[in-house]
Amino acid sequence: MMIKRQFTVTCYLIQDAKVLLLHHRKYRKWVPPGGHLEENETPSEGVMREVLEETGLLIELEKGEELWIEEKKCMSLPRPYLCLLEKIPVYGKEPEHEHIDLIYVGHPIGGQMVESNESEQMRWFTLEEVLSLKPEEEIFLDVQKTVEHLLHRKENRLRVELTQAASRATGA
Repeated sequence: MMIKRQFTVTCYLIQDAKVLLLHHRKYRKWVPPGGHLEENETPSEGVMREVLEETGLLIELEKGEELWIEEKKCMSLPRPYLCLLEKIPVYGKEPEHEHIDLIYVGHPIGGQMVESNESEQMRWFTLEEVLSLKPEEEIFLDVQKTVEHLLHRKENRLRVELTQAASRATGA
């Protein structure tokens, strides 16, 4: 028997060197907002809807495109930062299945944080706080690794920008 696969979207929201995570009721772990794509929804539309539903925040997605096209008959869509095939175990009456998870990185641009029915709480975490969570007990290992990569990338990018700005200021 073929295992059922479903398309899902996830968004790591980053602001001020912190990431927003929700304590998920079903999983009992800290996870980024996300969920299933609806019929006729693009992945970028779906991830923006899921974030709004789960957090109350309006977001802007990071674009990692080499080329951006906006024409009458075709247009670019924001590209996911990461794609994962996730094995989802049996839960209640739902059989084991897999998620094809399209993972984005975004930044809040408006709205007001409001908790949803799916999470018990949500909060902004520093890298150190995420790394202090126990893998597979408090946070999925893939979430912890992704946050570590994203926040290290942000720190490195900021260091480069500050170094470049200092060089320009001193005329070096």
